[in-house]
Order: sequence, then structure tokens, then C-alpha cells
Amino acid sequence: MPGTPEIVIVAKADETHPRQSGASLVELDDGSIFLGWMEADTSNFQAGDDAPYDIVSMVSRDGGRTWGDYRQLVARGPDDTAAYKPSLLRLQSGRILFRYEMYHRFVQNEDRIISAYVCKSEDECQTFSEPTPIWERSGHLTGSMNDVRQLSTGRIVVPTETITGKALQQDGEGLLAPTDTGVSGSFYSDDQGQTWHECDNYVYLPMRGAEEPKIEELRDGRLLMVMRTQLGSVFKSISADGGQSWSKPQTTGLMSPESCPALTRVPATGDLLLVWNHSRYDPTFDHYGKRTPLSVGLSTDDGETWKKIKHIETDPAWEFTNPSPIVTSDRKLLIAYEASKYDSLEPPGKLGRSRMHLKLAIVPLDWIYES
Repeated sequence: MPGTPEIVIVAKADETHPRQSGASLVELDDGSIFLGWMEADTSNFQAGDDAPYDIVSMVSRDGGRTWGDYRQLVARGPDDTAAYKPSLLRLQSGRILFRYEMYHRFVQNEDRIISAYVCKSEDECQTFSEPTPIWERSGHLTGSMNDVRQLSTGRIVVPTETITGKALQQDGEGLLAPTDTGVSGSFYSDDQGQTWHECDNYVYLPMRGAEEPKIEELRDGRLLMVMRTQLGSVFKSISADGGQSWSKPQTTGLMSPESCPALTRVPATGDLLLVWNHSRYDPTFDHYGKRTPLSVGLSTDDGETWKKIKHIETDPAWEFTNPSPIVTSDRKLLIAYEASKYDSLEPPGKLGRSRMHLKLAIVPLDWIYES
């Protein structure tokens, strides 16, 4: 029988760093794994989205089981709220691209101010070039962790969300999901990340909208985008022109609360892997349902259907969120994600935002493919 997933705590939250969050992974040329993530410093915001964050990193030389070489990658400036949403990608040139955002202002009930940058490493993440802006000091643009992709044409695409409304607005009772609204699209570069272009149209959905998009290239060169929604399902959109325009969204048919999905591809086959919370929609519960279990599904037909849904973690008292997957050269699916215990499971529920740990699932591909 194929091996089952191994679960590792990469960075445990504590009083000094109450949230270890928003990770991205890349395999280095010696087979080790480089991991960058957001580390919160202690503040009145505890493990909230508006806590002060820097981006830090570690390296694993045993497939993700142990980690070392801790260092700071990006520090927030003295007038900034946080360094946010790292994304790492091996380019066709062999260089490693590092995308991140700087939240100059991310304060509840205020307008956000966000810049996004890319850097490159020619020495396997030991050093990075000076940052090049994708956009600067926008009041509405943001991306997601582990989101950048390079297409077979060489084009680099960053899926992007543009948001209206104040940051982190709450509803009248302050219990359910925030009330700002997002639409999803992309920025793209045809010169290895030196200059960037915004897409022609964005994907609209009702309620809080189309959030936290992730993309992968399909076998025929089209792009598949998946999105977080408040509609009880992961939704999808297609681009036939490399991220310049996007189709009207449709449901994948996969049930989901309002939580972030993640998408990756098995290089050897082109099959797609989706990581998300395969959980029932509950419009009376915090973020429209429980963010458990953490699940993975397989598509062999470019996202038309999903099968072999497996569960990575299933504890009903815990939230498992913000997954970031990669497939390694030794046929392992590595999924970095956050875990925190719910403060309350009684309706309307309440997410735990005092301690959020960074975990890693080491999943044999054979386990996913088995009957």
C-alpha cells in the first residue's frame, strides 16, 4: 500500500510570534526545499491578518521533515504594516523568482495601500536581486501567496484580486466574514518580470466576490483560475490568451466554505491537484462553513472533473487554511498550511486568532492516485 501523509510542524506559534503564515515552497537544485513564509510579531492584533509581519525562510534537506537555516528575507519598513504573501517559482531559465507584497497600510476600516514586487535569485535563494515593482502603492490590488506561474510561452503570470471597500470590514455583529468585495484577474510579464501589464477584464461573483485566485496552465495552453468565494463552492475561470482576459466564472462543483484554494500540477502527467477545505457550506457560520478537513483532489481532464478526494487533516475543532503545494522530483506533494484551534464551534462559530502554526504535509503521489 502507498505511504500515507506525514504531518510536520515547521514553525510553532508562540507569544513572540503568534502566527506563522502564508508560505511558499521551491525545490532547490540539490533536492532540498526552500520555504518562505510570513511571521507575525507580537502585537495587539495577535494572529490577525492585520498583525505586523516580516517574511522569513528556512531550508529542509530531508524532504521537509526537519528545518534549519532560519533567516529574514524581507523586513517591513518602519512606516509599513507588513511584508506579505511570498511566492517562489523556478523559472525556465533556472533562476528562482520571488514575489511578495508590502502592505504600507492594512488597518481595519481604512483604505489599504499595497505594493507588489519580484526579485530573482541566481544562487538557489542564497541572495536575491533588487526588487522590481509589479505595481506600487495601490489602494485596491493584491495577490495571494504561492501564486506566480510561468507559462510554456515564457510569459510570467501573477493572479490578482482587486478589492473595493475598506480593509477588514466586518458585518454588523463582527462575527461573519468581512464585507469588502473582490474581483479576480491577473498581471503578466513577457520580459522575465521587468515590466508588467494588467489584464483586460476581471472575474465578478456576488457577495464578497472572487477572491485569492490561483492558476495553472492546462495541456492545451489555456489557463485555469480557481477562486475562493462565499457561494459554497470553489469557482473557476478560463483564459485562452495567457491571462490577458478571463471567462465568466463557473462552479467547479466542489463544496467549500469561504477559504483559500490552491492549485498545482503533476509535472510528469499534467494532471491537476487542488488543495482546499472540502466542507459543507453553512451561511450561518463564521466564513460560511468550517475550514476543515484539509483535502486534496485530482483532475485528469484539465479541471473538468475532480476525483480521488483525500483528506490530509480532519480534526473538526481545528481550522486548516491557506495551503501552498508543490510537487517534488521524488514524487511527493508537499503542502504548507496554517493550523489553529477554533475559539468556538457553536454557531455562529469563531476562528482562532491567538495562535496559528505553520505545518507541512508530506504526501506520496501514489497515495493520491490509489483507488
